[in-house]
Amino acid sequence: MQSIIVRPILALLLGVSMQIAAEEKIKVERVSETTEKGRKLLRHEHDSLSSWGYEKPQRDYFYVIPPTKPAAEKVPLRVVLHSAGGSGEREMKGGLTPDMSHYIQAYCEETSYGLYLDCDTHKPPNWWWGYHAIAKNTEKYKTELSPTEKRVFAEIEWVMANFPIDPDRVYLSGVSMGGAGSLGLGMCRGDLFAAINILVPANPAHGLFRMANGKHPDPPPVFNFSAQNDAWARDQEKLIALCQSKRYFMAFAWGPHGHTNESRKFNAAVYEHPWTTIRRNEAYPVFTNATTDNKYPGFNNMTAPDQSGQINGYFRWKNITDTADQFVMELRLVRKDELKNPGDLQIPTKSEADVTLRRLQKFKAEAGTVYKWQMSVEGEVRQSGEVKLDAEGLLTIPKLGIETVPGQLKVERKR
Repeated sequence: MQSIIVRPILALLLGVSMQIAAEEKIKVERVSETTEKGRKLLRHEHDSLSSWGYEKPQRDYFYVIPPTKPAAEKVPLRVVLHSAGGSGEREMKGGLTPDMSHYIQAYCEETSYGLYLDCDTHKPPNWWWGYHAIAKNTEKYKTELSPTEKRVFAEIEWVMANFPIDPDRVYLSGVSMGGAGSLGLGMCRGDLFAAINILVPANPAHGLFRMANGKHPDPPPVFNFSAQNDAWARDQEKLIALCQSKRYFMAFAWGPHGHTNESRKFNAAVYEHPWTTIRRNEAYPVFTNATTDNKYPGFNNMTAPDQSGQINGYFRWKNITDTADQFVMELRLVRKDELKNPGDLQIPTKSEADVTLRRLQKFKAEAGTVYKWQMSVEGEVRQSGEVKLDAEGLLTIPKLGIETVPGQLKVERKR
């Protein structure tokens, strides 16, 4: 049996206190080790901590799947949340093979650790990853995490402390209820998660609730697959509006597919995005007002144009320079020949978008300072200008032209 002192991952999480005593320990026991389809399956169990606030003590489990082909000394961690009526064990079993219908949310690559959490063991189950508790006592949980949220973060922290995990490559994903939970647990935790991938999330209310309270680290990029004719898709418009107004990154794909578990039905440029290459310790761009975006038809609107579409799905980027004096990022549109299953998808060759830089590392943008920028393609300067931080403290380049041919955006302090 191993134990680790459970501390708040943030002493004060965006105004939401973990309220876990510094000396209280979570004791985790590995209860079984089996092998299936060439992968080790490590089952762990632990008792709840009184400080989590469950109405009565409970015992929970999670599975860890080690990598079979680690590519580095420290490797990525895939955290997977199951759907309603599912379980951590069932999701783990389905995630052992890459050809399952929603494998980008559940599959654990052979180069990664997989962590499969559970909220179905107890009756009534801890469904919605704590959202039901929040709904019963909304005022309390505006400033405190729910018992299940506390437990989930404690389990993730324990795995990160006891396995060789790269802390800059922790990814969160889920389907349906797991997607809703991923939004609620993940969007406000850009200090923990590198990126989030969700399939037909069962309402974004949990995520909207958490993002409405306090200030947050730069949130992880979100890859969201939803269906306007899904009964659980209500309020996707609110999530889109939040990301647009606050300049949060969300690549969003939709289609009239109902509450499906087949992410491959959606726009291939979003579905095949290499989202697990995004790192927590690297800057990323946020695209808003892109001319290549489709218009989401809205909940249960089956007559509006763009019944299948995407927002921000075609953009790709690569960090080149991030120093105290200069920031350079490559920006481009994905090419159709890069995609494995593009079908009849028509991908544009040019786009224009406002580009906001988040998670800047060494390059520190300061209020009141003027920054000059230029966009070059194949050595030719196509655009240039000057910009200051906006009211949100963000550096945004307006109406930037982005093409299939890679361009370099360079930003530096005006001398």
